Amino acid sequence: MQNQSAKTSLPKYRQIEEELRYKILFGHWKPGHQILTEMELCAQYNVSRITIRKAINELENAGYLVRQSGKGTFVTDWQANLEERPKLKSFTNEMHALGKKAVTVEVELEVTQADKILSGILSVPEGHPIIQLKRVRAVEGGVLIGYSINTFPFKPEFSTDPADYKESFYEYLGRFGIFFNSALDYLEATLPPAEVAEKLHIAPSEPVLKSVKISHSTDRLFSEYNLCYYVGSEYRYYVKY
Repeated sequence: MQNQSAKTSLPKYRQIEEELRYKILFGHWKPGHQILTEMELCAQYNVSRITIRKAINELENAGYLVRQSGKGTFVTDWQANLEERPKLKSFTNEMHALGKKAVTVEVELEVTQADKILSGILSVPEGHPIIQLKRVRAVEGGVLIGYSINTFPFKPEFSTDPADYKESFYEYLGRFGIFFNSALDYLEATLPPAEVAEKLHIAPSEPVLKSVKISHSTDRLFSEYNLCYYVGSEYRYYVKY
């Protein structure tokens, strides 16, 4: 799911952890599925058992995997507690709640085709036209906050002019009767891929907070995949209990 520059900025165990997490989040491994043994994963990724164990430990601590003595490691029913987890808000709404106005300082738009993985995420046939929207987000005053990549199915009524996506993306979709009421998401601290560091004007060694989110419309007929990288020194994520 990530480009090569993104992967090389992560330790090997984190690369493996992320790949295994995607298999779970995107339904390749269902709840109750027994994953490969540590030795089989070592052979598959050509790494040491310590590296595999660290990756599995991270996923176990996050609630995606559980070890059963004498049997193996299994995918948990991780979605059962989904409603208890805090939902990610849109960037525009987050900034509004903090008394700030969100602005978009750069927009890129590309119409491309869904590969095998994205077709599964977005529930469209492989090769179906999709839009990939890349935006640099900031607050008034020019302080850069985040770099987002929204990927969603193309519809003839959608504009392909990047300028039409400078405001709230979700408000734009609302014009076509598309509203979201559920999402799968996770957050992690990481180092920025080269493209992200360049867009946000930060050093490759400066930490960012990475958000990965899959949203579904209320009628379940439209899905959106979003990656967003937030500048660690500028962004705060608030959770209300």
